[in-house]
Amino acid sequence: MRISSESFPNSLIQNIQQLGTQQTQYQQELATGDRITNPSDDPAAMDQVLNMSAQLQSLHQYSANNATATDITQQSYSSLSSLQGISTTASELAEEGASGATDATSYTAYTQQLDQLIQQGLQTANTQYNNNYIFGGAQTTTPPFTATYDSSGAITGVTYTGTASGASMQTGQNSTVSPYTDGTTNQGIATFLNNLIALRGAMNSQSSSAVAATQPGLQTSENTILDAVSGIGAVQSGLEADQTLNQSAFTSLQGLVSNDTSADVATTSVQLSQTQAAYQAALESGAKIMQTSLLNYLT
Repeated sequence: MRISSESFPNSLIQNIQQLGTQQTQYQQELATGDRITNPSDDPAAMDQVLNMSAQLQSLHQYSANNATATDITQQSYSSLSSLQGISTTASELAEEGASGATDATSYTAYTQQLDQLIQQGLQTANTQYNNNYIFGGAQTTTPPFTATYDSSGAITGVTYTGTASGASMQTGQNSTVSPYTDGTTNQGIATFLNNLIALRGAMNSQSSSAVAATQPGLQTSENTILDAVSGIGAVQSGLEADQTLNQSAFTSLQGLVSNDTSADVATTSVQLSQTQAAYQAALESGAKIMQTSLLNYLT
């Protein structure tokens, strides 16, 4: 049998090239810490990595939504707390005005103070976050509370023009919440402001009985505000729990991705050493073979 004179050189070149490619791959893995740089390196692992990367992207969006929702609830909580403070002050004024021991000068002072509280309350009810109104449900671009004024510029009535509910957002893998107060609560805020207006009118009339008549409405409004504050607190607790779960899932997925894509330094180092040795041996063997006469391959 005669062996072609090109058989050994071609086989030798192919083996050396293959060893050189493996050597380069192991060097790159050690340099980057990644064992997969192209889908062809490990198609099955790459498919898993792509799926987990999509999950990581979703978790990132959930966390971003969660942060936005948290900011909205914090702003809502702060504004509702301000309204609660206004309510407390108004109730104290009502007790004074209904006592029967209030003189004309005090009634006038209370009337002026209430006028300021009404204006402050309306401004608070139309609070914005990132240029969006937070107490209007889905109506976020225009003020949800509108007022009517008399000729002197005093507020004579407040109307809620927002919607019954606000937009929801996904804040966790299995959680969708609305960080906004609902229409019933928002209507209660309008009622509260109108109760303040009624109290101011009673103070202006300097009638203790008229002032006393406004107290039940004020108490009901204060309860509405307290319930809203409590509801916001519950939403915040849920958001905190979602964010904890998001972070845990994110960390877990990152670990799985790392396990699939990261190079095992010890194993890769040994493989590189073995490949380098084989590469060097192939070069040395090739040099000896190429020096051998073709007659040695003839039989």
